[in-house]
Amino acid sequence: MTDAFVALVTALADDELILGHRHSEWTGYAPHIEEDVAFASIAQDEIGHASSYYALLADGPQEVDALALGRQPDAYRNAVLCERPNADWAFTLARHWLYDHADDFRSQTLEHTSEPKLRQLVTKIRREERYHLLHADYWMKRVAQGPVDARTRIIPAMARAFAEVGGLFEPFDREQEALEEGLLTVDSPTLRDRFTEWASSALDELGLPGDAARATAPSEFVASSSGDLIAGDGAPAEPVAFTSGLGGRRGVHTGDLDELWRAMTTQYRENEGATW
Repeated sequence: MTDAFVALVTALADDELILGHRHSEWTGYAPHIEEDVAFASIAQDEIGHASSYYALLADGPQEVDALALGRQPDAYRNAVLCERPNADWAFTLARHWLYDHADDFRSQTLEHTSEPKLRQLVTKIRREERYHLLHADYWMKRVAQGPVDARTRIIPAMARAFAEVGGLFEPFDREQEALEEGLLTVDSPTLRDRFTEWASSALDELGLPGDAARATAPSEFVASSSGDLIAGDGAPAEPVAFTSGLGGRRGVHTGDLDELWRAMTTQYRENEGATW
């Protein structure tokens, strides 16, 4: 097991773990009971996938627990986007759609990794996460083609999430070594560019701003006579760039992770020897 392999798998696992816990916070609070069950199931999947990734690095269940819950916040390598609070349903959907499609781009390339155990696990996870993609696409289509009020909420939410999606493709520690070892077949910047092009096109097809959704607040948009949204002053709004969201792969996080970490690890820290 090389250092590059450990760095790669840790980043994959931490993304799934942290986002899974954020998703789980909707349990009991989702818009309706069917969605409550669906999102709880997705959260359970993500946390389970994190456990499977950690198992590639661990000698046993207790070490899996230690990797997942026994580290300090600055030892986690998840993308910043994953740790952000759920805010509202619109932001949760935007992040859900972006993350699951970005993760699918990433996992497609990992099906060609030189490490057999990782390749087998990724293939299994991709089959299970097909449901996540269907769920995210259904909701995005429903909101994008729904009432103006729904569109006024999803556009700024997408802008906020899209501004940090670059963190999912931030190069991780020892990435160059991973490329040389064949663990990765595509470098992170290239994958980011491919995903950005795809996401922009997909948003255009949904009738949403394809350049990362231009607004920062619903009040900046008004409905035109056609039902489309335009900037409040009638002028095109400026696109949002990747202005934040970096640092997570180096252990640089926001206070949002500190808050989540305290809640996520309380039982582990207070009950020595307990299993996850």
